[in-house]
Amino acid sequence: MSRLAEQSVSMSLYPLGISRSRDLPRLAEQSTRGGGVWHPHIPPTPGQVAVRWVLADKLAGAVIDAPQAPPKPLEHAAALDAIHRRICVLPMRFGTVPRDEAEIRSLLETWHRDLLQRLDRLDGTCEMGLRIALLKCPTVQANPSPRTSPPTSYLHERRAYYQRQDSLGEQARLTVEHLVRELRGTFRDWQRLTPSPPGLVRLAFLVERERVGFFQKRVEASAAQRPKEQRTLLGPWPPYSFV
Repeated sequence: MSRLAEQSVSMSLYPLGISRSRDLPRLAEQSTRGGGVWHPHIPPTPGQVAVRWVLADKLAGAVIDAPQAPPKPLEHAAALDAIHRRICVLPMRFGTVPRDEAEIRSLLETWHRDLLQRLDRLDGTCEMGLRIALLKCPTVQANPSPRTSPPTSYLHERRAYYQRQDSLGEQARLTVEHLVRELRGTFRDWQRLTPSPPGLVRLAFLVERERVGFFQKRVEASAAQRPKEQRTLLGPWPPYSFV
Protein backbone atom coordinates (compact mmCIF):
# COMPACT_ATOMS: atom_id res chain seq x y z
CA MET A 1 0.00 0.00 0.00
CA SER A 2 2.91 2.36 0.61
CA ARG A 3 3.87 2.03 -3.07
CA LEU A 4 0.92 4.15 -4.14
CA ALA A 5 2.10 7.68 -4.80
CA GLU A 6 0.52 10.60 -2.99
CA GLN A 7 -0.18 12.98 -5.83
CA SER A 8 -2.08 16.23 -6.33
CA VAL A 9 -5.79 16.52 -5.63
CA SER A 10 -6.41 17.03 -9.38
CA MET A 11 -6.38 13.25 -9.74
CA SER A 12 -9.83 11.65 -9.63
CA LEU A 13 -9.23 8.17 -8.19
CA TYR A 14 -9.20 7.76 -4.39
CA PRO A 15 -8.72 4.31 -2.81
CA LEU A 16 -10.67 3.34 0.31
CA GLY A 17 -9.59 -0.18 1.16
CA ILE A 18 -9.01 -3.76 0.06
CA SER A 19 -11.35 -6.73 0.41
CA ARG A 20 -11.76 -10.23 -0.98
CA SER A 21 -13.55 -10.29 -4.32
CA ARG A 22 -15.59 -13.29 -3.15
CA ASP A 23 -17.14 -11.15 -0.39
CA LEU A 24 -18.50 -8.42 -2.67
CA PRO A 25 -21.90 -10.09 -3.28
CA ARG A 26 -22.59 -9.52 0.42
CA LEU A 27 -22.81 -5.80 -0.32
CA ALA A 28 -26.53 -5.88 -1.06
CA GLU A 29 -26.66 -2.40 -2.59
CA GLN A 30 -24.11 -3.18 -5.30
CA SER A 31 -24.21 -5.14 -8.58
CA THR A 32 -21.75 -5.99 -11.38
CA ARG A 33 -21.77 -4.06 -14.63
CA GLY A 34 -19.07 -5.16 -17.02
CA GLY A 35 -15.35 -4.61 -17.02
CA GLY A 36 -14.85 -6.38 -13.70
CA VAL A 37 -15.91 -3.26 -11.78
CA TRP A 38 -18.73 -3.00 -9.24
CA HIS A 39 -21.17 -0.08 -9.24
CA PRO A 40 -24.00 0.94 -6.89
CA HIS A 41 -27.61 0.39 -7.98
CA ILE A 42 -28.64 3.89 -6.99
CA PRO A 43 -26.71 7.15 -7.51
CA PRO A 44 -25.44 8.67 -4.26
CA THR A 45 -27.63 11.16 -2.45
CA PRO A 46 -26.20 14.47 -1.21
CA GLY A 47 -23.59 13.79 1.44
CA GLN A 48 -22.84 10.32 0.06
CA VAL A 49 -20.15 9.14 -2.36
CA ALA A 50 -20.27 6.46 -5.04
CA VAL A 51 -17.93 3.53 -4.43
CA ARG A 52 -16.79 1.05 -7.06
CA TRP A 53 -14.43 -1.88 -7.07
CA VAL A 54 -11.30 -2.67 -9.07
CA LEU A 55 -10.88 -6.45 -9.25
CA ALA A 56 -7.67 -8.49 -9.36
CA ASP A 57 -8.31 -12.24 -8.99
CA LYS A 58 -9.13 -12.92 -5.28
CA LEU A 59 -8.80 -9.28 -4.24
CA ALA A 60 -10.78 -6.11 -4.86
CA GLY A 61 -9.92 -2.48 -4.22
CA ALA A 62 -12.68 -0.04 -3.28
CA VAL A 63 -12.26 3.38 -4.90
CA ILE A 64 -14.08 6.69 -5.14
CA ASP A 65 -14.20 8.59 -8.43
CA ALA A 66 -14.17 12.31 -7.66
CA PRO A 67 -13.10 14.28 -10.76
CA GLN A 68 -14.22 17.66 -9.42
CA ALA A 69 -12.80 17.55 -5.88
CA PRO A 70 -11.33 14.90 -3.57
CA PRO A 71 -13.65 13.29 -1.00
CA LYS A 72 -13.64 14.90 2.40
CA PRO A 73 -12.11 12.93 5.31
CA LEU A 74 -15.53 12.29 6.84
CA GLU A 75 -16.91 11.09 3.49
CA HIS A 76 -13.91 8.77 3.11
CA ALA A 77 -14.41 7.40 6.63
CA ALA A 78 -18.18 6.98 6.21
CA ALA A 79 -17.81 5.08 2.95
CA LEU A 80 -15.15 2.83 4.45
CA ASP A 81 -17.30 2.19 7.52
CA ALA A 82 -20.27 1.25 5.30
CA ILE A 83 -18.12 -1.44 3.66
CA HIS A 84 -16.72 -2.61 6.99
CA ARG A 85 -20.23 -3.13 8.37
CA ARG A 86 -20.79 -5.86 5.77
CA ILE A 87 -17.42 -7.37 4.84
CA CYS A 88 -13.80 -7.38 5.97
CA VAL A 89 -11.79 -4.48 4.55
CA LEU A 90 -8.20 -3.32 4.95
CA PRO A 91 -8.34 0.48 5.22
CA MET A 92 -6.01 2.53 3.05
CA ARG A 93 -4.54 5.84 4.13
CA PHE A 94 -6.65 8.89 3.34
CA GLY A 95 -5.06 11.10 0.68
CA THR A 96 -3.31 8.26 -1.15
CA VAL A 97 -3.80 8.72 -4.91
CA PRO A 98 -2.76 6.15 -7.55
CA ARG A 99 -2.06 7.13 -11.13
CA ASP A 100 -4.76 4.84 -12.50
CA GLU A 101 -6.57 1.52 -12.01
CA ALA A 102 -3.56 -0.35 -13.38
CA GLU A 103 -1.51 0.78 -10.39
CA ILE A 104 -4.17 -0.51 -8.02
CA ARG A 105 -4.30 -3.88 -9.80
CA SER A 106 -0.50 -4.07 -9.72
CA LEU A 107 -0.58 -3.47 -5.98
CA LEU A 108 -3.18 -6.19 -5.44
CA GLU A 109 -1.30 -8.67 -7.64
CA THR A 110 2.11 -7.95 -6.12
CA TRP A 111 0.99 -8.21 -2.50
CA HIS A 112 -1.88 -10.67 -2.93
CA ARG A 113 -0.53 -13.29 -0.52
CA ASP A 114 0.23 -10.81 2.25
CA LEU A 115 -3.09 -9.00 1.76
CA LEU A 116 -5.08 -12.25 1.86
CA GLN A 117 -3.31 -13.24 5.07
CA ARG A 118 -4.18 -9.90 6.65
CA LEU A 119 -7.80 -10.25 5.58
CA ASP A 120 -7.92 -13.73 7.11
CA ARG A 121 -6.49 -12.37 10.36
CA LEU A 122 -8.87 -9.41 10.56
CA ASP A 123 -12.01 -11.15 9.32
CA GLY A 124 -14.91 -10.71 11.72
CA THR A 125 -13.15 -8.03 13.80
CA CYS A 126 -13.37 -4.31 14.41
CA GLU A 127 -11.28 -1.72 16.21
CA MET A 128 -12.32 -0.21 19.52
CA GLY A 129 -10.53 2.88 20.76
CA LEU A 130 -10.04 3.92 24.37
CA ARG A 131 -8.77 7.29 25.63
CA ILE A 132 -7.72 7.64 29.25
CA ALA A 133 -6.96 10.94 30.99
CA LEU A 134 -4.51 10.04 33.74
CA LEU A 135 -5.69 10.59 37.30
CA LYS A 136 -4.40 13.77 38.98
CA CYS A 137 -2.23 14.53 36.00
CA PRO A 138 0.13 17.44 36.78
CA THR A 139 0.38 20.16 34.21
CA VAL A 140 3.40 19.71 31.96
CA GLN A 141 4.66 23.14 31.04
CA ALA A 142 6.36 24.06 27.83
CA ASN A 143 10.14 24.33 27.87
CA PRO A 144 11.01 27.32 30.08
CA SER A 145 12.99 30.16 28.56
CA PRO A 146 16.42 30.84 30.06
CA ARG A 147 15.90 34.55 29.33
CA THR A 148 13.13 34.84 31.95
CA SER A 149 14.99 33.34 34.92
CA PRO A 150 18.50 33.04 36.34
CA PRO A 151 20.56 30.01 35.24
CA THR A 152 20.00 28.18 38.54
CA SER A 153 16.22 28.70 38.36
CA TYR A 154 16.23 27.54 34.76
CA LEU A 155 18.07 24.32 35.70
CA HIS A 156 15.61 23.65 38.52
CA GLU A 157 12.70 24.18 36.13
CA ARG A 158 14.23 21.83 33.58
CA ARG A 159 14.83 19.18 36.22
CA ALA A 160 11.25 19.48 37.48
CA TYR A 161 9.95 19.36 33.91
CA TYR A 162 11.71 16.06 33.14
CA GLN A 163 10.68 14.61 36.50
CA ARG A 164 7.05 15.36 35.64
CA GLN A 165 7.53 13.76 32.24
CA ASP A 166 9.03 10.64 33.80
CA SER A 167 6.21 10.49 36.35
CA LEU A 168 3.59 10.74 33.62
CA GLY A 169 5.35 8.07 31.58
CA GLU A 170 5.43 5.64 34.49
CA GLN A 171 1.82 6.40 35.39
CA ALA A 172 0.77 5.76 31.80
CA ARG A 173 2.72 2.48 31.67
CA LEU A 174 1.11 1.19 34.87
CA THR A 175 -2.35 2.27 33.70
CA VAL A 176 -1.94 0.42 30.40
CA GLU A 177 -0.64 -2.74 32.08
CA HIS A 178 -3.50 -2.75 34.57
CA LEU A 179 -6.17 -2.16 31.92
CA VAL A 180 -4.86 -4.75 29.47
CA ARG A 181 -4.74 -7.28 32.28
CA GLU A 182 -8.35 -6.45 33.29
CA LEU A 183 -9.64 -6.73 29.71
CA ARG A 184 -7.74 -9.90 28.82
CA GLY A 185 -10.00 -12.38 27.06
CA THR A 186 -12.16 -9.71 25.43
CA PHE A 187 -9.86 -8.83 22.50
CA ARG A 188 -7.52 -10.45 19.97
CA ASP A 189 -4.82 -7.79 19.97
CA TRP A 190 -4.08 -4.30 21.27
CA GLN A 191 -1.78 -1.37 20.63
CA ARG A 192 -0.85 1.80 22.42
CA LEU A 193 -1.22 4.67 19.97
CA THR A 194 1.34 7.44 19.74
CA PRO A 195 1.94 10.31 19.75
CA SER A 196 -0.36 11.38 22.57
CA PRO A 197 -0.38 14.56 24.67
CA PRO A 198 1.16 14.23 28.15
CA GLY A 199 -1.36 12.80 30.57
CA LEU A 200 -3.43 11.11 27.87
CA VAL A 201 -3.26 7.42 26.96
CA ARG A 202 -4.73 6.22 23.67
CA LEU A 203 -5.28 2.50 23.07
CA ALA A 204 -6.66 0.46 20.18
CA PHE A 205 -8.14 -3.01 20.65
CA LEU A 206 -8.88 -5.56 17.94
CA VAL A 207 -12.22 -7.07 18.99
CA GLU A 208 -14.43 -9.72 17.39
CA ARG A 209 -17.67 -8.19 16.17
CA GLU A 210 -19.89 -10.50 18.19
CA ARG A 211 -17.94 -9.69 21.35
CA VAL A 212 -18.13 -5.89 21.11
CA GLY A 213 -20.92 -5.74 23.69
CA PHE A 214 -18.95 -7.97 26.06
CA PHE A 215 -15.86 -5.78 25.57
CA GLN A 216 -17.85 -2.61 26.28
CA LYS A 217 -19.28 -4.05 29.51
CA ARG A 218 -15.82 -5.05 30.71
CA VAL A 219 -14.52 -1.55 29.99
CA GLU A 220 -17.46 -0.05 31.89
CA ALA A 221 -16.88 -2.39 34.83
CA SER A 222 -13.20 -1.48 34.88
CA ALA A 223 -14.01 2.25 34.72
CA ALA A 224 -16.39 1.89 37.66
CA GLN A 225 -13.44 0.84 39.81
CA ARG A 226 -11.70 4.14 38.98
CA PRO A 227 -14.47 6.76 38.99
CA LYS A 228 -12.05 9.72 39.01
CA GLU A 229 -10.28 8.51 35.87
CA GLN A 230 -11.77 9.89 32.66
CA ARG A 231 -12.22 7.22 30.00
CA THR A 232 -13.74 7.58 26.54
CA LEU A 233 -14.65 4.46 24.55
CA LEU A 234 -14.74 4.89 20.76
CA GLY A 235 -15.81 2.69 17.86
CA PRO A 236 -16.44 0.18 16.51
CA TRP A 237 -14.36 1.13 13.48
CA PRO A 238 -12.57 -0.61 10.63
CA PRO A 239 -9.25 -2.00 11.95
CA TYR A 240 -7.14 1.05 11.05
CA SER A 241 -4.43 0.38 13.63
CA PHE A 242 -3.97 -3.31 12.79
CA VAL A 243 -3.49 -3.25 9.03
